[in-house]
Amino acid sequence: MENTIKGFVKNYVYRNEDNGYTIARLTTNNGKVVTIVGYFPLLSEEMEYEFKGEMIEHPKYGEQLKVISYERLDDMSENGLVRYLSSDNFTGIGPKTAQKIVDLLGMDAISKILEDELSLAPILNPIKRVRLKKELIHHQLEHMIFIKLMDYGLTSKVATKLYKTYQHQTLEKLEEDPYRLMYEIDGFGFIKSRDIAEKMGVAKEDIRSLKAAIVYTLETTAFGEGDLYLNINELGQRVKKILDIDVDYQEAIDILLKEGKIILENNQYFLSPIYEAEKAIAKRVIELKNQSLHTFDDDLLKLMLSQISLQKSIDYTEKQVEAILTAIKNPFTIITGGPGTGKTTLIDGLLTLYANYQKLKLSDPYTRDEIALMAPTGRAAKRMEELLNFPARTIHSHLGFDFGKSFKYDKRSPLPHKLIIIDEASMIDIFLMKYLLESVRDDASVVIVGDVDQLPSVGPGYVLGDMIQSGVIHVIRLNEIHRQAKESHIIKLATAINQQVLTKELLTSHEDVIFYKGDHEQIKHVILNQIEGAIHKGYDLIEDIQVLIPQYKGELGIDRMNQEIQKKFNPNYKKGLHMTYGDKSYYVGDKVIQLQNDRDKEIMNGDIGVVKDIQRNEKDQLQMTVLFDSNEVRFDTADLENLNLAYVISIHKSQGSEYKIVFLPIIRNYLHMLKKELIYTAITRAKQYLLILGDMNLLQYASNQLVEKRHTMLQKRLTSNDKDSDSSENNEEEALSPYDFM
Repeated sequence: MENTIKGFVKNYVYRNEDNGYTIARLTTNNGKVVTIVGYFPLLSEEMEYEFKGEMIEHPKYGEQLKVISYERLDDMSENGLVRYLSSDNFTGIGPKTAQKIVDLLGMDAISKILEDELSLAPILNPIKRVRLKKELIHHQLEHMIFIKLMDYGLTSKVATKLYKTYQHQTLEKLEEDPYRLMYEIDGFGFIKSRDIAEKMGVAKEDIRSLKAAIVYTLETTAFGEGDLYLNINELGQRVKKILDIDVDYQEAIDILLKEGKIILENNQYFLSPIYEAEKAIAKRVIELKNQSLHTFDDDLLKLMLSQISLQKSIDYTEKQVEAILTAIKNPFTIITGGPGTGKTTLIDGLLTLYANYQKLKLSDPYTRDEIALMAPTGRAAKRMEELLNFPARTIHSHLGFDFGKSFKYDKRSPLPHKLIIIDEASMIDIFLMKYLLESVRDDASVVIVGDVDQLPSVGPGYVLGDMIQSGVIHVIRLNEIHRQAKESHIIKLATAINQQVLTKELLTSHEDVIFYKGDHEQIKHVILNQIEGAIHKGYDLIEDIQVLIPQYKGELGIDRMNQEIQKKFNPNYKKGLHMTYGDKSYYVGDKVIQLQNDRDKEIMNGDIGVVKDIQRNEKDQLQMTVLFDSNEVRFDTADLENLNLAYVISIHKSQGSEYKIVFLPIIRNYLHMLKKELIYTAITRAKQYLLILGDMNLLQYASNQLVEKRHTMLQKRLTSNDKDSDSSENNEEEALSPYDFM
């Protein structure tokens, strides 16, 4: 229910000058004091305002108005006008001078000054007159802009964000093209921009609307489905559906092509950054793979590897030996295989062999400048480091990501490392792969490791799969399940699902794989009871146990199950201080996940942490401290928008991680999402125990549903670039003559 309150600002409790977040006390016309919370420019204590919003109950401060919009009421008493002119908004104007101005110009003093500052000549010198007029213009214009933005349906928070970006040009920029917000303001997409455009009277048929709809269509195709392009028919159908009109959009396409925002190739339309990223990957892969590395002594490598085999008591298979030697002798190698095929053992052998051959000590800090281990996520990098006993970091960290849009290392300033090993490569999209490969020095060896049968990257492209299928890169496929892994029913089940040979025998419970049939309520209780039993056996709820669910909504969705687990297992639930955002509350001890990159806090989408503390700051506002590995981050209430509980996470978010115990509900509500790759990825997160709950017929169904092949061109680009490279080399050889050697 929307509430409306009129009154004067009594005092500020808290104000963030960077984003305009404000907590203030308001005195209403009947003398009542109300706390207001929201995003505003600096409000004048002398002005009367009308605030609209939702009344909420704060656990300590009681009733508050969470402001959605506001407007200034221009009726002002003489005393109020004097106080306004003598406020901190205006330099060098005290109460006495302000009173003189009002006595001279009357109650319409502001409009008279704005019309002609010479009206102040009897009171102020020229410098003060000009300055007061400028400050009045600034203050009045800021207020006018905010009111206009809220007329367009923007909240005060969004209005503050726009004003901070465009300042006094805000309305001019919007009127020129309201869709520019899609490109220039973080968090603004087509839907929000379209709402503003409609309120500004911009028709759907307007060329600006058509251009924005085309870009939005290609964006949602890339970032929602992973496809890099659309043909003209698909593009047209989707644009018409978005705008709900049948219109000729060819002119809009032509303009976008001319502006360079989209690219047309082979009758397919790409967003320009996506097109350029894919081309850059193909170019750089061929450049790296064709580099001539230092010649290695084959016999010495084999001898050293056999010594390593004895030292580590590891009997490397022929395939592992082939992979290690291929990776060490070639500038670009891909190693792919499922769980239990020995990828980690192989990387460990490769790492040790390279260090021994180059006379490096893995324990020496200087070796970290020669060798880099990296993975797409912090948890994957941490696991890599634990397994290999050598420092590993995220790709972003290695590249010196500044949490904006730039990296410290790039093609102009490459990484120092001569051996780069990247794990969990199936998670890497075209943008991250582009930045990574462009930062590699020309004489380095790159080893890419990943399970190509897992879910493709959340972002655009099918990079690992396209590289493997191109046939131009050295690829080692590990298919043999090793002796210890053969005893694991988790791995047997994952392999059967991946190969689409799931049998009824595999759907019976074993020591490490347990199946439960039941309805939603039964599944919920089984999960809660089994978690309780695991905790009693010494398993840690934060580190060892993970529930994986493919969707957020519903009785067995991520959000509801997170609340159920929090309620049952966090001893601080409903005790002490807590912070709330929307329908989610956070207590000390909660497991949480960041959902968006945050430049200021230096945390990434997918980072998982634990709430360590909730306290009141010097402004008496609640602040929450979350520990992400060794990084302590503070959250204000407004920051909680991009945080969620993490007792239950999506299967995509779990990639790169392993857990001792995994719970995997499979119910009919998830039917549209159940694919072989999704189930395979979820199952392979479990190290010791896997509990599958729900309908086993759906598990069999899912094992035969494949994720659609993404529309990409990387495979063809790699093949084409490789042929061009071979042709160029042949032409150079043909051009040589005996005289070239004289």
